[in-house]
Parts: sequence; structure tokens; C-alpha cells
Amino acid sequence: MSTQNACSEDRIVFHGFSYNPAVDSPDIELLDCLYGETLGTHTAHEVQTGQARRGECFNGAGKILLGDSLYVKWRDKNTQKVYEDRVDLRSRLPSPKEMHKQDIYFLIDNNQLYVYLIPDSDWDTKRNHRPVGKPANGPDGREYLDVKTLYPDNAPPKVRGGWPSARAAREAAERGKP
Repeated sequence: MSTQNACSEDRIVFHGFSYNPAVDSPDIELLDCLYGETLGTHTAHEVQTGQARRGECFNGAGKILLGDSLYVKWRDKNTQKVYEDRVDLRSRLPSPKEMHKQDIYFLIDNNQLYVYLIPDSDWDTKRNHRPVGKPANGPDGREYLDVKTLYPDNAPPKVRGGWPSARAAREAAERGKP
């Protein structure tokens, strides 16, 4: 077995990659998405040569290759302006061993790409739950977890996305703060 294959096998880890633009980012249309070298069951080469359908991306969990990068392209439905962003994940993700059962999640908020690392959790032991006093962070519905922002750098902790009613309630509460 070659060293390259051994490295690749070491990087095959049970983890998730997910997004939900219909809920988190209803004002955008996802045009393209590439996590590592996969687009669903397609390779980057198939995408680049037009052999694969664009605008879809693997969304799930399993024993998959840990991606080195994330590329997302979207259109703002209100302005029709097209945006794209590419994130180098190599220095942002923990080791393959530490990635076990964690989830990489992305969403678009005000035409900014946000990428999060959502830890595996356990309700009974409260493993990976957010420490008391630490601000909630990440996608709506994960406020109880200690979610890490992978991108952009230095983004302040904030809950983003979610159903319109949840977003409206959060925004009203934020406006009411002194």
C-alpha cells in the first residue's frame, strides 16, 4: 500500500456535512457546492468537466473522506447578484480522530458564508453542551451545543439561520437589548 493511500484511508472518518438553505438562507439560491473532492457521489473532476449536476452537495453523515476545502456559490434572490467563497479547511478542522461523529455545517447570512463545527452530543451526560455563560453560536436549533465557528475568522458568537419565526424572535430580542 502506498503512503498516499494510507493517508487517504486515515482521513476517511465518520462525520457529517450538512446545510439547509431553504430554512437557514431562504433569500439565496444555492448554485454550486463542493466539499473536498466530493459532490454527492461525484468527484471534483466530474464537476469541473460538466459531467455532474451542479447546485447539489453531499448532505449527510457516514464514513467519508475528510474534506480539505469547501466551495460554495450562491445567488441572492433579491438582487440576483452571484457570490462565491472557498474555505481552506486544512488548518481549521481537528485531526481525523477528533472529527469522529462531528458535523460540518454551513449557511449563508447576509451574503456571508459561515461554516461551523457541530460536536457530537449526549443528552444524558451533557457531553459537548455549551458551558453556562458562554454565548450561543451556530445554526438555529443547536444553541445548547458548544459550536465552533470555522469560518469566517473572528466572527462574533451568534445564532444564525432557522425558521422565519425563530429568526424574527431572535432579531426582536436583539433589538430590545440596551
